[in-house]
Amino acid sequence: MIQVVVDQKTIGYDIIGDVHGHAELLRKLLTSLGYTKGKFGFCHPAGRKTVFVGDLINRGPDTIGTLNLVREMHKHGNAMISVGNHEFRLIQQVVKNGSQKEKELEPFIPWIRSWPLFLDFPTFRVVHAAWHFPSIAFLQDAKLCDDHFIGQTLEKGSNSQEAIQQILYGLKVSLPEDLTMKDRFGIPRKKGRIQWWKNPKGKSYADYLLSPMYPVPSDRSPPSREVKKVTPYAFPEKPVFIGHYCLPPRVPKINGQVVCVDGCVTCDKELWAYRFNHEAHPEHSGLFSTSFDQ
Repeated sequence: MIQVVVDQKTIGYDIIGDVHGHAELLRKLLTSLGYTKGKFGFCHPAGRKTVFVGDLINRGPDTIGTLNLVREMHKHGNAMISVGNHEFRLIQQVVKNGSQKEKELEPFIPWIRSWPLFLDFPTFRVVHAAWHFPSIAFLQDAKLCDDHFIGQTLEKGSNSQEAIQQILYGLKVSLPEDLTMKDRFGIPRKKGRIQWWKNPKGKSYADYLLSPMYPVPSDRSPPSREVKKVTPYAFPEKPVFIGHYCLPPRVPKINGQVVCVDGCVTCDKELWAYRFNHEAHPEHSGLFSTSFDQ
């Protein structure tokens, strides 16, 4: 489901990256952005709203605290959420098995299944990993509360599974078989995530991979058959905000109209946000972060 937001009265939005159960760090970030906790949870005195790019759950020490905090904000109209791949996998488990392993998450399932797959505001967009136009169009009427749709996403090779892979996991390409390429954590990979907003023509692996890989060849290009699915994203399209990619500090978070607010909170101990004021082009001054050391 795409949620089209028509409210233009909000003075601005604070788009927050993957929290992954780091509730205390989220409270710290909200406070640094000017939010205060009151009777109805965190809210901003100027009427700003938060938008979460998904992946509130898993990895961190306090998933339940994170969900309670965001649900309270959502309930009172101070937050919106676009589903992440971690929540989507949780929903798949529920539909496939009738339940999921983490019993403490069960009270949150109906609420999570009310979230949209992506958000389209008058001046910006939000999706967890990639605003891939064909997949967005295909999933426009899909709903997380629809067991039949979720079942289709579990069918290998189905159109629904493919579209979900694109928007929640990002576009990937096969890596050279004769090279052992590792990610930033030293894990060998067979596929690499690409900068899906760029035209792939004439670009090498070194030019086109988003998540850092080592070694990365500058004299070879991704398979042409695999990059045919790319639909570049650039101005005059609205700014789009994503998470998911666990970007190390040295990788730029703003690339044209695309802003990634995921700096890998679990590994790098830093939670990112972008303070959006309806500008046509994202600005580096809009990026904010907080860490355990601050």
